[in-house]
Amino acid sequence: MHSSKLSTKPGVCTLLHMSPAVCAAAIKTAQQSGLSLQDWLDHRVSYAMSDNDVMVEFGLDAVAPWSLAAAELFVQVANSAPHALQGRWALLYERVNLDRSLWREPKQMVGEIEDGAEVFEPYISLLKLRAAWPRLCATVFCL
Repeated sequence: MHSSKLSTKPGVCTLLHMSPAVCAAAIKTAQQSGLSLQDWLDHRVSYAMSDNDVMVEFGLDAVAPWSLAAAELFVQVANSAPHALQGRWALLYERVNLDRSLWREPKQMVGEIEDGAEVFEPYISLLKLRAAWPRLCATVFCL
């Protein structure tokens, strides 16, 4: 029996025991789907935890909060009114807020600002968030 150690954030460690055959199959399937092993495992764990018939029929993207539609709504609310997020959604926002790689920070020249142009503020990038969405949902909603 081999063990695989996945590290998500400093201070958080997941130890997963797998047989060599299962480990090889997981790595192969993750590569075929174009995901890292950690992302693929996040998808599979999220899928296994749901007993929803829609989830079984259409997969991970069909059920909130894991769905990409939920990700799009989250980005809209988080970028315009983050104070409106409550409960686990507020926790999710805090995690996104700490991961600056998910943010887009538009560049602006000082002269433009001095000339009265609107000041651009950083915002959450939907494309970057979509890539991290399964991992983020797994850490917040699968506690």
